[in-house]
Amino acid sequence: MLVIDDSVMLLSFVEEVLTEAGYQVVTAPSAQESLDASIADPPDLILLDYVLPEMKGDEISRKLFENPATADIPVVYMSGFGADLRPDGISNRNVIGFLNKPFTSDLLIQTVEKHMTKSPGEPEPIETENGPASSEVLSDAESPPASQEETVSPDLITPAEAPAQSQDSWNEAAAWSQPAAVAPISAVESPTESLTGGIYFCGDTGFFSLNRVLQTIAKEKLTGSLHLFWEKDPVELLVQNGQILLATTRDPELYCPDAPITLSNVEADKIAEARAQQSVSGCPLFLALAQEELILREPAGQLVQQYGQKLFARLWTARGVRFMFERNVELPAYASGVSAEPDVDQWSLESLRFIQFDELSEHANFDPASIPAYTKSGFERVQNLKLTVAEAQFASQFNGSRSIQQIAKNLRLDLKLARLTLFRFLALEIVECWSPSTAAKPERKSILLRLKRLIGVGE
Repeated sequence: MLVIDDSVMLLSFVEEVLTEAGYQVVTAPSAQESLDASIADPPDLILLDYVLPEMKGDEISRKLFENPATADIPVVYMSGFGADLRPDGISNRNVIGFLNKPFTSDLLIQTVEKHMTKSPGEPEPIETENGPASSEVLSDAESPPASQEETVSPDLITPAEAPAQSQDSWNEAAAWSQPAAVAPISAVESPTESLTGGIYFCGDTGFFSLNRVLQTIAKEKLTGSLHLFWEKDPVELLVQNGQILLATTRDPELYCPDAPITLSNVEADKIAEARAQQSVSGCPLFLALAQEELILREPAGQLVQQYGQKLFARLWTARGVRFMFERNVELPAYASGVSAEPDVDQWSLESLRFIQFDELSEHANFDPASIPAYTKSGFERVQNLKLTVAEAQFASQFNGSRSIQQIAKNLRLDLKLARLTLFRFLALEIVECWSPSTAAKPERKSILLRLKRLIGVGE
């Protein structure tokens, strides 16, 4: 078998998992090396990264198909962006399926077993619109068990079977984020606009998480302003049709304590004027400078997103943040030229990346023996995120039975870094943490899964 990817980490993971499963694996980090290796010793199957630096997967598979020596080798694409792999865009007959990154070792082995027996004339149906590939369509009851000992991959995720909920099942970490325990905001705190002057909903993070607030805005495609009140000056999040425009505050020092290098050629008094304008109107100083043509519009937009996410990051760990959403208010003129972020989850994740471990405070107190498991919508949502390699590796470890400590050991991570990475997934409510005693109870396993183990399926 030949595995082609420019990520050395991914190649190492795939080689280790498949070798342990009894397959002979050859790896290639570039397009040309992969073509040479395919001709020198034609493999039974090729796992091909769809986007290589020097050549796309379509071109590589076409070259393989046009060469009689390699034309019959089946190819499975690997990609972190399922939308790249539309059925009408895959015209090469030797391509028989694909894997969405990130994936687990279990799904990797399952896919290889499935496709090793196929020829290029037997393509798999491909589902790309907001869903996994056909090789990934597994229900919670049918997901294969993963062994505790295996080291896990940077690249495909199967939905882990979460234990059934009980009154004593939550540990301290899970109590911080309880998505299943509360009703949607719109169902609980939606005072009528006639009584509240345009306030669509309000509350505080003691009852509703920030993630739940943002998900409500996205789901209902709201336009307006989300006001967030905490120990420092209020933060304002402007949204349009459920998409995030920017986060700002009228405290310019809180927003941008130190001028970035982009402003090195801007006169100090002009920067001071922009800061003064922000303290009055809330207009981010970078937009004010761009309006005066003191910096270019594009870098100004990038700085607005970066500093807005950095500002919002402080709210994820703040205590008792109160929020109030004004719907259909007229957005300020300075927001008109800002590009909206269509994916609330992606914007939130990028914001969470600004948090350092020492800023987690009590949120870092996860029991190392607790077990992260996907929430009801978590597995589907994580498939659509653009994860870093480290995040993808971490996410690939969630199988409903591995503890935080085991995940850190498998990935050779410091426990602090493991807790910091886990916090991002908890804050997004992609996973929740269960106590080890709850996850280990055999009665929590589904009847179907126990039957499969009994007959040796999925072991």
